[in-house]
Amino acid sequence: MSKSYEQLVKRVQKQIGSPKAQSEHCVELQRQPDDAPEDWARMLEDLGTVENVTMIPLDDAAEHIRLRWNPEESMA
Repeated sequence: MSKSYEQLVKRVQKQIGSPKAQSEHCVELQRQPDDAPEDWARMLEDLGTVENVTMIPLDDAAEHIRLRWNPEESMA
């Protein structure tokens, strides 16, 4: 795993784990200028395999997305 990908994943995990995101079961993620396009694409692909998670692109390039999850479904 590349260092740049690890840094991206850590940043996203931190955003997902924030109190606001946890209470709303939703977070907006945006690709940063120093995120490699292939790292971003790989992360979106990985997130797409997680059950009970919905990704909503907020722009044409999918560089700004909204992530929603349903904790009730994941507990079932």
